[in-house]
Order: sequence, then C-alpha cells, then structure tokens
Amino acid sequence: MAATRGKPGVTPIHIHGHHKLNWNEVGIEAINHWKLCLLSLLLSMTSTPGLTEIEKSRDDEVLRGVTKRSPARHELEHENSSFGTPYRVLVNCHLGLLITTYYPCLFKKPPRSPVSPDHGGTITPHLYTRGGSPHPLPISAKLSRDHYTNTSNIISATRVKFFGALTIIIKLNNESSSLTSDDAVELLLVLIGWYLDSLRNGTGPLVIRKLSSALATFFLHFHRVWRRFTHHLCLCLASNQPLRPDALDDAPESSTLIESLDSAQTQAALWVLSNVLEDIAKFDLNSASNMGLYDAILENVPAAVALMSRGMSPQSTSQAAHQDSIKCLQSWVWFAQRASSRDTRLSEPIGPLVTAVISSLTVDELYDASVELMVDLLSNCSMFLTDAHIENLAELFDSSWFQNRYQALMQGDFDFDSVQFGQLLLAFGDAKVDKLMQLNDRRSQNLLSNLCGLLAAQGYPVAEDKIFVPALEFWSTYAETMTDAMYSDEGAANTWVPQALSHVLQAVSNAWQKVVYPPHDEFVSWDSNERIGFNDARKDVIDLLQSVYSLAGPQLVVTFADLVLKALSSSSWLQLEAAAFCLGGLADCVGEDTRCDGALASVFTSPLFSALRPGQADIPPKARQTCVALIEHYTEYFERNISHLPPALNLLFVVVGEHPMASAAAKSIYRLCSSCRGHLHTEADGFLNEYQNLVSRGRLDCGASEKISGGIASVIQAIPDSNLRYTSCARLLGFVQADVQRSLELLHSPDSGVTPCFVAPTCSYAASDESPALHTALKALRCLASIGRGLQAPDVSVDLDGEQARASKADPQLSHLQESIMTMIGQVQGAFNTSGEVVEIICTVLRSGFSEVEPGPFVLPPHSVAQYLTNQGLETPRVGLLVSTACSFVSSLEHDGLQSQHAMLNSVLLWVVGLLKQLPNPEADPELSQNGIEFVTRLLSKSPVILLRLEPQNAAEFFFLFTLQVLDGKEPLPKASAAVFWAVFVDLKCDSQELNDIAQQAMQMLGPLLSQSLARNIGGNASRSELDKLSEPLKKLVVRCPMAKSWLEAGLTHESFPSTRITHQEKSMFLKKIISLRGARATNQVVREFWLSAKGSSFAYAS
Repeated sequence: MAATRGKPGVTPIHIHGHHKLNWNEVGIEAINHWKLCLLSLLLSMTSTPGLTEIEKSRDDEVLRGVTKRSPARHELEHENSSFGTPYRVLVNCHLGLLITTYYPCLFKKPPRSPVSPDHGGTITPHLYTRGGSPHPLPISAKLSRDHYTNTSNIISATRVKFFGALTIIIKLNNESSSLTSDDAVELLLVLIGWYLDSLRNGTGPLVIRKLSSALATFFLHFHRVWRRFTHHLCLCLASNQPLRPDALDDAPESSTLIESLDSAQTQAALWVLSNVLEDIAKFDLNSASNMGLYDAILENVPAAVALMSRGMSPQSTSQAAHQDSIKCLQSWVWFAQRASSRDTRLSEPIGPLVTAVISSLTVDELYDASVELMVDLLSNCSMFLTDAHIENLAELFDSSWFQNRYQALMQGDFDFDSVQFGQLLLAFGDAKVDKLMQLNDRRSQNLLSNLCGLLAAQGYPVAEDKIFVPALEFWSTYAETMTDAMYSDEGAANTWVPQALSHVLQAVSNAWQKVVYPPHDEFVSWDSNERIGFNDARKDVIDLLQSVYSLAGPQLVVTFADLVLKALSSSSWLQLEAAAFCLGGLADCVGEDTRCDGALASVFTSPLFSALRPGQADIPPKARQTCVALIEHYTEYFERNISHLPPALNLLFVVVGEHPMASAAAKSIYRLCSSCRGHLHTEADGFLNEYQNLVSRGRLDCGASEKISGGIASVIQAIPDSNLRYTSCARLLGFVQADVQRSLELLHSPDSGVTPCFVAPTCSYAASDESPALHTALKALRCLASIGRGLQAPDVSVDLDGEQARASKADPQLSHLQESIMTMIGQVQGAFNTSGEVVEIICTVLRSGFSEVEPGPFVLPPHSVAQYLTNQGLETPRVGLLVSTACSFVSSLEHDGLQSQHAMLNSVLLWVVGLLKQLPNPEADPELSQNGIEFVTRLLSKSPVILLRLEPQNAAEFFFLFTLQVLDGKEPLPKASAAVFWAVFVDLKCDSQELNDIAQQAMQMLGPLLSQSLARNIGGNASRSELDKLSEPLKKLVVRCPMAKSWLEAGLTHESFPSTRITHQEKSMFLKKIISLRGARATNQVVREFWLSAKGSSFAYAS
C-alpha cells in the first residue's frame, strides 16, 4: 500500500469546487481505510454466486443508462486506472446490480431479505461486512455527490447515495478511532458538502435524512472536533458552502445566523439536531471515551434553542418546519430526562418553546406533533413545565376549542387525534391530581367533571371506546391519592373531602354501567382481542372499586347490593350480572367487616337463589355464573352467618350438574366447605351422598369432580373422631379407585362404550390428543391430589423443636388407606408410563402429606415414599421432578429427626447420583441436573454425614466432578444450583472433627479444580446474570480456605482461562482485591468489573 502513495497517476478529488483532498498530501497509510470502501465492496462482488453472464450484461446496460452523462464517472475511471481494464465493467455491473437488487426492498416495503432470489444470497453480507471493512470511501463520496441529468438517473442516483451515507455511518460507528483530528475535519467537510448539494438538488428525503444522521453520528464520535455543531452547521447553511469548524471564529452570533435561514435550511439544521439528541441515547456518557460529550451538548444549548424557536415562528417558517421544531423539542426532552433530570441548564431555556407548543395545539396542522409532546411532558417530564404553562393549559381547557374536541370524543369519535385529546386531558389531571381534588374553584370542578365524563363516552370499552381504560387508570390514581391525603394528616380539617368524594362516586357510577355486557350475539361478533380487552377493562373497574372502598366504606357495598336487587326485580339480567360482578369484586375489601352483613343479607335472603335454580327464570348463563360466584366470594360472610349456609349449598349442588354452571358452582362448594369445615363436619355423609348422586348420573366433568372431592375432604378433615374420619375418607377414595379401574378398562377395551366423564359439550380438561383412558386416569389423580390438599390441616402453629409431633402408634385403618393410595399411584403410572403429566400429578399427591405433622392418609410412611422414588429410572418421564419431590421429602423428615433415617437417605442419594451418572452429559436433562444438585445440597445442609460417608466412595467423587462440569456448562439453572452447592460445601461446618477433616481433605483435591472453573466463568464464560451466584462460592473460598489465593492464582493463569484481553497485572490486581475483601459484598462488584474487562467494553450497559 505504501508504494501507492506517490503514484503519479493519482489526482486530487474535487469536492464541490471548494476544497481538494489530495491523496499524496493526506497519505494513503493514514486515510486509506476511509478512501476506497465502496470500491472494495463492489470489487469483492465479482465472485457473487448466481451472477450469470446474462445478468452482468443486463446490469451493464442498466449502469450505462444511469451514468453515461455523469461527470464523476470519467474521474473515477481515470483515478483508478491502476486497477486495470476490468474495473469499468465491474463497477458498471455491480453498481447496476446494487440498484436493481436493493431498490424493491429498501424503497417499497421493509425487506424480508434484501437480496432477490435471482442474485444469490451473498450480496447483502458483502455490503454490510464491507461497510465495516478496513477500506474507505471516495467512491461513497462520488456516488453520494454525482450529478445526474435526467429523471430516471436521479432516482437511481438517490438509491446509491443512500448506501454511500449508510456506509459512512457504519464506518463512523465501528472505526472512528482510526481517524486523526485533521482527517475528521476533512471528512466533516465532505459530509456537509454532500448535505448542501442534496438540499440544493432536491434529492429524495430518504437520502437527506440519512445524511443528517451521518452528520449526527460524526458529532457523537468527534464532538471535540465539531464542538459547536449547531452554530457551525447554520453557518454552512447560511453561506451555502462547507466551512471548517474554525470559521466560527469570525462568524456572526448563532441567533443572527439562524434568523437568516429560510424554512428549508431551518429544517435541515433541525434534522441533524434531532438525530444527535436521539442517537446519544446509545452512548454511555460516563465512559472515558465519551468524556466531554455531555458538556458539548450543553455548549450547543443557546444555538439549539434559537434554532427551535426560529422553526416555531409562524411568520418566517413553514408549518413543516414548525412540526420538525416540535419533534426536535421532544427529542430534547427525552435526552434531558435520560441524561440528568435535575440539570436546569437543559430545562429552563426551553420554557418559551413549551409555551409556543401549547399555542400550537389549536392549529390543526400542528396538533398531532404538539399533543404528543404535551402528553409526554405532563406524563413523564413535568420538570419542564412551569406554573405559567399549567395556567396556559388550564385556560385552553376552558375554551370553545376544548368543548368542541370534548363533545366529539364523548359522542364516540375515537379517531387517533381525538383519543390523543383525551390522553392530554388525563395527563393534565394526573399531573395536577393533588391540587385538583382539593380546589373548589369553578375551573377545577369543571375539569374534574370532564375527567369523570370520560368514563361515560359512547360505545363499549376497548371494542369501541378507546379512552375508557386510560380514564379508569386516572380515577384509580385519584382515589389512591385522596386516601393518602386523608390519612396522612388525620387531624386536618379536610373540608374538601365531601366534594372530592362526590366526583369519585360519580366515576364509579359511570364505570360500572360501562362494563355491562352487550347482547350475546354482538359480543361473539367481536374479535378475540376486543373480547379480551373488554374483560380486562371489567377487572380494571374492580380495581377502581377496591380503591374507592377505602374512602366510601360499606356505602359502596350497600349501593351495589341495591343495584343487584333492583336489576333482579326488573329482570334486567345484563345489569344484574354487572352489579353482581362489582359486588363480588368488593369481597376482598369486606372480609370480616360485619358492617356490610346487612347489605349482603338482603341479597342472599332475596329471591335470587330461587331465580338461579334451573327452569325458574330465563337468566343468561353468564349472569347465573356471576351470581353463583357471589357465594364463593363471600365465604367469610357465611362463616359468620351459618343459618344462610344450607340454602347456599343446596343451590350449589343443584346447579353444579349443569355444564355452564359447573365451574362456578364447584369452586363455591370447595371454598365454602374449606372455610366452614368446622360447622359442616356433621354433614359429611350428606355431602358424600350428594356427590354419589351426581357421579351416578354422570353430571360432572373432571374440573367439577376435582373441586367437589377436595371440598368434601376438607369437611372430613374436621371430623374429630379418627374412626369416623377414616371411614369417610375410605368412601371418598372409593370414587377415585373407581375412576382408576375405569381408566384401566378403557386402556384395555377402548371400544367398551364407557365415557370418561360428562363431556357435553366438552370437559374443561379435555385435550385433543388425549385418549379416554388417559383422560380418566388423569381425572383420578387430580381428584386424589385435591383430596390430599383438602385433608391438610388448616394453618396452625407447630413447634418443630419440641417432642415428635406425629403419633407413633400404628392404626390398621390408616395403614390400609395409605396402602390404597400407593396402589392407585402405582397402577396409574404403570399403565401410563409415558405420560409426564401423570408423574407431575403424582408428585403433587406425594407432597400433600409432607407438610403435615399429624397422622393422616396422605402422610405416607417414609420407607414407602423412598421405595417408590428409588424404583424410578432415567426412562421415567419428568424424572427430574421426582428428584425435586425427593428434596421436599428430605425436609419433611425433620419432623421425626434424620438420625434414624440414614440408611434410607443413603439409598435415595445413591439413586439420585445413579440417575446423574446415566446422563450422557449434564445438559442432556437440565431439570434432572438442577434438581439432582439441589437434592444433594439440601441433604448436605441438613445431614452432611450422609454425603461425606457415602458408600461406595466413587459415587461422591462422581458427584463432585459432575457439579464442576455443570459449573463450566451453559445451562443457567443447573449452573446456579451448582454454584449454591459449592458455596454450601466450602462453608461446611460439621459437628464432629472427623467429618470436618473429611471435608477438608476433599477440598484439598477439589479446591484447585473449583478455582479453575470459577476463573473460567469470571474470565468471560459466564453470562452477566450468573455473576452474583458465582461470587458466592468464590467468597466462601477466600474466607474458609487458606490455599484459596494460590488456587485462584493458578486458575487465573491456567491455559483454559478464556479471555486474551486481561493482562497478568490485571489478574494480579483482581486477586489482590478479592483476597483483601475477605468475602464482603463488594466482591460481587469487583467480579463484575473483571468479567466486563474480559468480555470487552461492548458488554457494558449504557447509562
């Protein structure tokens, strides 16, 4: 390359007739990587697969049509004559190929692939990789500044210029460090020259915007060279020529220059400023390489504000420039908010601009940009708003313009600009909610009334009304703010509360009426997103009601109880559903508040239950479901009012057999039985008889059976006499046993005609690919698991450190129940041994007894559980979940003490290690690897002797090496578990010196290996999110092991250390810091910094 420097055939390149860039003067070695980028790119395409001779001929013809009058073409050919004769053909061919290939995807629609099938798959990779190649860009310069003389050529040139500008941006972002300051100034002159030419010649907006982006990118990388970029760019625009940055020394003030710009020039400067403010978000302003960038922005504040002010001057600029000024101001706000929200140097100067934007709201052509900015300022950037701005907005909201806009919105105009108007009103209310609720002046009260009115606009929420949900959010905020204000100073007079509360209650009145369902035919005609959105809006109304309850109290319950009764008496079923829905939503607030019992009694003793019975009234299914769900919501009420329980339960057992009602009724039965078990246990036989009747008539689907069986189990659990309790349990388990037998029959005789469950129209648990046999087996297991949960004792305080809680006396009846449960589990798993769902539910069944301290059917004998677990092999689906169950099993044994369970736990540990041994690698089954490590960690922390004295010893050795292998792996969850294991093991402190000696001997062998693994991870192999977990064993190592320093030093210098960016001195400094911190929390930060150095600065988070 050096030989080219003095080549006599090389001539200067003329830029706009103002400057010459002489290759001999600049030096190809210094600037070469920035001078022939696109040329190299085009030459590299000579081997593009799929480019036939016919295509080359066609593209050559295309290029001749494009460039035959281009004055730059001769210059290019002359300048690059050293490349030989083929050069012209190659440039012609590939420039045409660029145009014809990229035009469809870049200028018509977003590309799925920027390469047409005819031209192979390698052109785009060439373009973008060559854009980052070590070759520079005079062809980019020429392609971006050539003058074409006819319309079609201008269009083609525009496409090529776009790529020239894009290439420069890529080079600036990737290789700006290769340019000296002088080189950078020369490049700036080129860029400004292109920009001015494009503006003069009417180049398409895509190219002009891309060039403005290139200028912004230049500033961000070379802010020291182009410090006052706004002032300088305006100078160049005013003089219509590219000038060096030092020309500002003799230039007029920025305000004077800006006043001389016309609308187009003002827009051109605004585009560059906007790009700077938007792109700076990609830069870390705290990094050393960007030092001074923030200060450079501050230095541009006066010129930038003057420029935006000029653009907003209606007398001297166009509406397009005005819109661009507002958009630029929005970019300014975003930057100021991200960079330093407390820096008034960025916020105070734009006050007059914000005032101008408020005035622009009433101008139709400027409305969109203005309203977007004002909503943003009110919602996120209130620091930019002064009291004067707020007053200006308040006056605007009291004008005829506001009334016209508001009425259009209320009458159902939900076009984008109308919804933006509503957002503006809500943003203002949200920003001033503290003052609005306490002010009693006419303007404030009118504004609150208008905000309340937004909840009453025409149309159904979401499907039609687009402002309802944002308005709900405002009123929820209003209610919460009002609550805080009322209770923050309880001694204050708070004379404003009644008026403020009246607005809240009116908002509630508007809101509940808006969530009345439409007629069924209309609702099903909506698309799925509209239906989901409407239902979500109903949930938002409940959130509002719950917030208002803290203000209005029982009055709110009384209101909706009255609405329920009113709708019931008038047979307004849709209104009945909405009122019952809202009343149910208040249940969590009512809880044990007896002040609401009178209002609730008026509902539950009304004709409502009679009307809900089959055949009594033509109530739509949705309304019946919602009313039945009221019973479930108010279970605490029924606990307080036992006399109202029988009619409620009678109703539930009547309607649970109807498919539309099954789910709501079954849930209510479960909740009532669970909550009121102490009052219902004498009725256990009656519940079993009702259940028997429903089952025999085939009226229940799987979901209903699961909930009812669980509810009845709750009632049985409360029976004081153990014999009666176990007898009832046996009867309830008989239903499950019948389902198990039915599933086995269906498995062996699929055509037996036995239906798995009530499936009209479909079972809630039905799956399309599920056989009737498996469906029935899963139903049996779900019911079994539900019974296990129901039999769990209510939450009580248990002294785990006291005497053994469980009775040791054997009970034959209890043993029989436990055996039958294990038998059912074994039968189902044996018959359906490929189903992971079967294993998942079995694990739930087993866990249901682990937390119990009293004997019970599901408090299974430990040896039975251990035997079941150890019989499972690697071929068992979800075997990792069974290992997780073993973790819980170990914890459950603490009730009786682990001392007597060593032999059993030894067998379970060997089973777990055996499963891990069978894996081809730890990542073959991440769930098993993770849960296997967690099991051993749990066992180690509770009884270290079992692992330290494990026989055979090679099992323990395998496990230690396995965890190290996992620690070096890529699976995040097993890796985290391995890190926890090593933190526990390194920090292990045993009761006996003998065990401590065994642990220390193990660490002598494992310590160096662990240190190597940690070094590899911290040296770049780990992901960022894993560093805190990996820091834990590192800290324990430093604190507990005297050899830690030498082990870690060996690990950091080992050949397996992954990063080449870290010097020996940096490793030594890191080790010194780690050792000196002695396991302190600051170790985590040191580890993160070391990891970042190993990975490279591209992995740093931008601030």
